[in-house]
Amino acid sequence: MIGERPTLGVLEGFYGRPWSPASRLRMIDWLVALGIDAYLYAPKADACLRKGWKRSWPAAERAHLAAVARRSGDKGLAFHIGLSPFELYREYNGASKTALKNKLGEIVDLGVGGLALLFDDMPGNLDNLADRQGEVCSDIRHWVGASDLELRLCPSYYSDDPILDEIFGQRPDRYLETLLDSLEGSYEVFWTGPEVCSPAVTPEDLAKPSLLFQGRLALWDNYPVNDSRARSPHIFIDPLQGRSAALGSVISSHWCNAMNQPALSLPALASLPALYGALNQQWEGALKEAGVDKALIEACEPLASRTLGSLQEGERAKLEFAASKDSLAAAELRDWLGGGYDFDPECLTC
Repeated sequence: MIGERPTLGVLEGFYGRPWSPASRLRMIDWLVALGIDAYLYAPKADACLRKGWKRSWPAAERAHLAAVARRSGDKGLAFHIGLSPFELYREYNGASKTALKNKLGEIVDLGVGGLALLFDDMPGNLDNLADRQGEVCSDIRHWVGASDLELRLCPSYYSDDPILDEIFGQRPDRYLETLLDSLEGSYEVFWTGPEVCSPAVTPEDLAKPSLLFQGRLALWDNYPVNDSRARSPHIFIDPLQGRSAALGSVISSHWCNAMNQPALSLPALASLPALYGALNQQWEGALKEAGVDKALIEACEPLASRTLGSLQEGERAKLEFAASKDSLAAAELRDWLGGGYDFDPECLTC
């Protein structure tokens, strides 16, 4: 609710290699220890949630997601899944409606607490885009019925940033206004701020979309995510900058999009609950267990603004020493140093 502390969430919503099953299960414990309320699983590499969304998960993947849902529930962390039915709005007919309803049932059966319907990063320059997407949203709301499943929506144009129009086509006139008319207040709406990757976000930046979304604005904060061409050569270990607790006056939830490296994301993710005075007393224990110590943080700090090739010999030596230790964070850093997280050309974000 606006004016209260917003729901604090972490997104696994990037392009590239998703977290390993073992890392994902460990992250549940660590997110709870930080003071995070919710976790949204929506990696774009999961084809069964995006381009192959009509397919069911293989048995092993479905069992893993059910285990994630159970573990999250046991720990008090709300587990949500993000569905990106790729270009469903181009041909939303009887067969595709049946497929969507079946997919929704498969997701609900996992024991999730919420569904995010994600129309981001798809071509969107259709005159009737909002009407078609609105029909999808209305159907899902109807199928969910009176359940307590939380619903969120990421529109195709989720910022005023003109980069979206350059990549995905010019947004239709009154796209958001038309789409929002069909939601009837049942969805929170994701918005990334003034830019797709906003260096700062203020209440003033969000005042207009918050009013437009009737106070149900979910801030999709693209930090510390590092999946794009510009960001993949970096590790973002610093706390959030250019944000304040005053954002709680215009948003209902605040979600940080984590890096491809879960353990290395923890210092930045800890700054989300810290921003709102909700950092759990166990947060330092979580970082220690993940192997995020002072030496690793100091070694990674230059990578926020510089690339590996620009580091001095001593700085590179510090990174290699930090990566030599026996921990998940060190293993991620070794992998990153070895090119294991190179940019995925399918990433269309900026």
